[in-house]
Amino acid sequence: MTPVQYTLAVTLPEDETLDTFYGADTSPVVGYIKHFLTTPFEHRLPLYLFGASGSGKSHLLYAACVQAQELGLTSQLLSLEDFRAWSPRILDQLEELDLVCLDNIQAIAGDVSWQVAVFDLYNRMTEQGKALIIVADQAPTELGITLPDLVSRLQACTSFQLRLLGDEDKQKLLQQKARLRGMELPDEVARFLLNRQQRDIRELVQILDVLDKASLVHQRKLTIPFVKDMLSLSH
Repeated sequence: MTPVQYTLAVTLPEDETLDTFYGADTSPVVGYIKHFLTTPFEHRLPLYLFGASGSGKSHLLYAACVQAQELGLTSQLLSLEDFRAWSPRILDQLEELDLVCLDNIQAIAGDVSWQVAVFDLYNRMTEQGKALIIVADQAPTELGITLPDLVSRLQACTSFQLRLLGDEDKQKLLQQKARLRGMELPDEVARFLLNRQQRDIRELVQILDVLDKASLVHQRKLTIPFVKDMLSLSH
């Protein structure tokens, strides 16, 4: 009997590409992913990215899928944060794709059946020379994964640890994302947002989208008084 094949639609953010990753021109991991997706399949190990929330891991996963599409490759991105809503069979036959990205692998640390399923997928992908990218918040030995064979497979990957940006770099990244939306975000407004709002980049970008729409509706430039008004900040 042919296993049921699940297809999960993932909407890729338009501005999250390899070239818009902060510091892309000099980033070793961006350069490696570009090389990784164009290297002959039999000459590459899976890629393992890890780091704290906000370090850019998800951006790189989305960007890898966008790059794959541009290269004419098939891809699938799954966030294992949602694994309890699915059967491990969702991983069946994914090795037929050119690229598979697994985000938040730390989520399955307490589930042996899922660990076995990821281990089997890893083996099938590598045996068939397909590209696999796995993302987590910590190094393989610190995830709490109890299947030793899966830990050893993750340790065998080509690995990059991503660092959190400092406030100055966050400000530059926020201004870069504003420019991609056709907005000019002055230094003082960017600093105001960083000081007054959550410092998670994804949340800040969501705020940018709100301000972008508001500035178009009201035909106003981004100033601190306008931002206060739009975000209902009292002072």
